Amino acid sequence: MKKLLILLTVIAIIYPAAAKNSYTFFKPEKYGKSVKITVKGKNWSYFQLDKKTELEFSVEGPAELKFITRLNMDSFKPGQKVDYKVLCKLDDKKTHYTQSAIISKGVSLAKDGKEQIGEAQEFSLSFGKGGHKVKLYLERGDKSVIYIRPVKVKKQVSTEIRRTTIDPRSYSKEVKILVKEKEFDYFRVGGQDSLKLEVIGPTTIKAFSRLEYDNTMNGEKKYRLQVYEDSKLKNTFLLNTIISETAVYAQPNSNKILSRGDDFFIEVPKGKHYYTFKVLDSGRSALMKFYIPEKDLKNTP
Repeated sequence: MKKLLILLTVIAIIYPAAAKNSYTFFKPEKYGKSVKITVKGKNWSYFQLDKKTELEFSVEGPAELKFITRLNMDSFKPGQKVDYKVLCKLDDKKTHYTQSAIISKGVSLAKDGKEQIGEAQEFSLSFGKGGHKVKLYLERGDKSVIYIRPVKVKKQVSTEIRRTTIDPRSYSKEVKILVKEKEFDYFRVGGQDSLKLEVIGPTTIKAFSRLEYDNTMNGEKKYRLQVYEDSKLKNTFLLNTIISETAVYAQPNSNKILSRGDDFFIEVPKGKHYYTFKVLDSGRSALMKFYIPEKDLKNTP
């Protein structure tokens, strides 16, 4: 696999800066039991997920949902680390999120004061334009009880900042494309192709993705990109796209056509982290490009 150091472009690109996001409670369309969990003296609404109860949501995109999860740990000892899994059906595609938890001090069910509640974990789903369905459920035979608080992310935009491109630390295929006669380097994911991005946080990655249409595809297409942070699934992005009117391969390709560029953001916590990407839809590939704020190039591990 070809190796690269992180490279800077000579000319930085100015984008609006993301200010602190705000969150609004997002109620499921279908659920069983709701509970109140007390955290630092304040009650928060959660929905119970168990072997008999699923959570179902209808979402109008573009949108991003974040799911805060807490495991009921009645049968576990303080300090014991436990893994649990939430299965997710996004439209007609399935995936899952594995979380880890230990008992959280000072957190309890508001109704009875029981403090055997796991630390908060979270995962996010991003949606392209149009209507979408989400179902959260457990594996057959799983006896876990998980409390989930869904919130809708509202991204605030403030002042403009300068962003610069970063190239992957390693990749298998670089593809040059032309957009309005200007050349850009992209990197392929999907099939046998992959990449690994090294980033030092805290920062925010702005990622561009272009689906590669083959000769059997036309019109609007949905595809899913999963983002892994240090080998752990961090986000699943559901993107809607169409064929680009301006982007073409620098080297003519008779078998593929480029989609428009669709973007999404990845929040990077403090320290050095590695990111990999997976196209969930079988037989499909995408070309990707990445930017971070120019000031964050000075971050140290």
